[in-house]
Amino acid sequence: MKKIVLLLLLVSQIAGAQVLSAAYEVSYGIFKKLGTATARFETKEDQTYSIKIEARTEGLANLLTNNRIETYESYGVIVNGHLLPQKYIKIRQTNASKKIKIYTFDHPNKTVWRESIDSDEWDKVKNDFYASDDILSLFFNVRNHMKNQEDRPFYVVGANKKDGRIDVNFPKNDSLSEMKKKLKTERGSFLKVILNDRIFSSANGELLINLGSDGLCDKAILEDVLFFGDVVGLRVR
Repeated sequence: MKKIVLLLLLVSQIAGAQVLSAAYEVSYGIFKKLGTATARFETKEDQTYSIKIEARTEGLANLLTNNRIETYESYGVIVNGHLLPQKYIKIRQTNASKKIKIYTFDHPNKTVWRESIDSDEWDKVKNDFYASDDILSLFFNVRNHMKNQEDRPFYVVGANKKDGRIDVNFPKNDSLSEMKKKLKTERGSFLKVILNDRIFSSANGELLINLGSDGLCDKAILEDVLFFGDVVGLRVR
């Protein structure tokens, strides 16, 4: 559930907002309601920001995952309207375990440090690659590329472990028509995000996204998931 929740919550154009919150439901084939997620984005007068997302499994998925909860947080500063992360935190917990990863950005030296905390174990190492964004800050900053509709790759901390590459594409002509049909709407803006990761056993993690009039994601579909078809994320508040 991780990647689809992160992406559908934070592909947004919310410049000037002080506090923004949203809630989503994620469904998947026979599971119907796979999980829920809430998000909060806040900026302060000192030009700092914070983002927090909490995703929870529901129903049968909750039983199968032993009450799984995932929390993602990004903290940093705002430079000329651009989010520049200083720390990214990922927490994954069930009834039986809790794992925490903390990424600290050293932008001047183009280095990211990774701390892993698992029960009584702790280690701190240099991340395999440097990126100026984490996965949460990216999907605020991507608004700067909405106007020119230019397809391009981004490299972010918190995406796939190899190099963090995410491809953002803006469909046109027949591809756009097909996406509108799949998402069952003609309204808003549309983009396709390729995660380059096997999320839910999908080939590349291809995500179709529909943005509403307020710039927030109204609906997202993770296509061609093994056995059950598509994973669907829908904004409910």
